[in-house]
Amino acid sequence: MNIHLAATHAAEPPALGNCFRCPRRGVQTIRVGEISTPGGPGHTAAETPLFACRTCEQELIVIHQRAHEPPARRYVPARPH
Repeated sequence: MNIHLAATHAAEPPALGNCFRCPRRGVQTIRVGEISTPGGPGHTAAETPLFACRTCEQELIVIHQRAHEPPARRYVPARPH
């Protein structure tokens, strides 16, 4: 199974639906990605779109930005005794 989140779906109009990340239901959502499974012998490929509410969309953007920031302190190896 692969999970792909991207901000490229932002051009799609928002719709009322359920957020995949939080328990909010029937709120304005936007498509933020998909879960996909590859096809193979005995099963077919499938793709499930993921929709997030605006609050969770902003939280996902912050998580992404923080994941690519340099650490606050650089790693310093221990001195040999």
